[in-house]
Amino acid sequence: MKLFSKTEMQSLESEGVHAGVSLWEMMAGAGAQLARAAIDKWGQPKGPAVVLCGKGNNGGDGFVCARELAELGAECAVLLLHGGPNTDLAAAAFARLPPSVKVLSPGAEAEAALMGAWLVVDCLFGFGFRGELDRISTGYLRLANSLPCHRIAADLPSGAECDTGRVSPDTLRAELTIAFTGAKPAHESYPAKEYCGQVRICPVGIPPELVSKAGTSGEVTGSEHLRALLRPLDVQAHKGSQGRLLMVCGSWGMAGACVMAARAALRCGVGLLDIVCEERVYPLLAGAVPEAVFTVLDGPDRLFGSLKAANACVLGCGLGNGQESLIRQVLGCCPVPLVIDADGLNFCARTGFDLSALPVPHVITPHPGEAARLLSRSVAEIQAGRIPAALELAKLSDGPALLKGAATVTARPDGRFAINPTGNPGMAKGGSGDVLAGMIGAFLSQGAEPFEAARGAAYLHGLAGDRCRDRLSARGMLPTDLSSELLEIFKDFERD
Repeated sequence: MKLFSKTEMQSLESEGVHAGVSLWEMMAGAGAQLARAAIDKWGQPKGPAVVLCGKGNNGGDGFVCARELAELGAECAVLLLHGGPNTDLAAAAFARLPPSVKVLSPGAEAEAALMGAWLVVDCLFGFGFRGELDRISTGYLRLANSLPCHRIAADLPSGAECDTGRVSPDTLRAELTIAFTGAKPAHESYPAKEYCGQVRICPVGIPPELVSKAGTSGEVTGSEHLRALLRPLDVQAHKGSQGRLLMVCGSWGMAGACVMAARAALRCGVGLLDIVCEERVYPLLAGAVPEAVFTVLDGPDRLFGSLKAANACVLGCGLGNGQESLIRQVLGCCPVPLVIDADGLNFCARTGFDLSALPVPHVITPHPGEAARLLSRSVAEIQAGRIPAALELAKLSDGPALLKGAATVTARPDGRFAINPTGNPGMAKGGSGDVLAGMIGAFLSQGAEPFEAARGAAYLHGLAGDRCRDRLSARGMLPTDLSSELLEIFKDFERD
């Protein structure tokens, strides 16, 4: 599914105008869709409706909505928080309000109307909002959020930024958001996603063929992207043709991270798995992953030989802080596509290693804490704007960056990104990221392009998590359950 940024949606609207659809028709369609959606969801009006209208064309959508609701018999009031309309379109819509619709300015009467509302329609800012809410908007949105009324937003809840997913304090908490023409990045990325409630995409008159061919920098990963990774196996496949993955993971006290990554990689079809480990860790890993072969470290030549033989490498899961020399060797001489996770990323943040200087394709997979260290930010700053953080990480590394967490974002250095729709809070346990790193490494070793390997693995990882939740409960599921669940997912794909 495409995600339209502010400028991409404005371009699409311009194309719609060139195709013969006026902006007035789009506004009329948007306002009508708002009113219709409210009635569809909550039934015929059971009390007064208050429409919060801004000065721009989003306010114009609200004026049309108010007229439609009034025609359906609702007692309706329009609240002009920032004065009258300042665009010709919005002014034309305002002029068509029927006499039965009250027009209010901020004050005691407006507050009383809002407190008595059955429905609040948010048409203050739409996808044009950036920064922080003004004092007046904050007061009325805070009041609306505190009331036992229904809340519906036009395009985006006021206070949510379209392109970044950031939210201002007291952003409207909508039960239903009507996305005109197409979804926006904030509909799918936290924290804004939490404020949108149910999102329903509604057309407003732009020809579907224009929407279909429009280019966007963002999209939501779907099953079609996973299907492209899970190509049918060749009837003459052998272990040498299914990819050789080298894992430089695990250490004394953290061998489990390597085991989880290794089992996930094997479940994803790796033909040969080679694990680099210390001699004292070898017995632990050999018993847990009997399918693997092992490069037991006794000198740098053995490591380099294993790297040369591999098709891809996973670096970092459970390595700990005492493996700087090993990490530096891998980063310095790895000749194959590389997944850098966990302690590999911590090494880069701690030493200032230039990820963009790596000569091979690579994917970095930080969780918010690791991202904060790489970007010298706080975790709160990373989580407040996950899309821009992922894009900044991709530019920093000059390769795909996968920012883990709810609605995982996978970004490219050129500004394109994908948001993952699968997964649940039951996956918020130590070890889930190790499983994901192994999966990405498996797809890389089998020839997948790095961005597609990362976004497809994230989708599959979350899908396995959702099935584990349904079968075992979010609280009780474990990261080790994810690899087993892959079996059923792959069976379903093979049946199709």
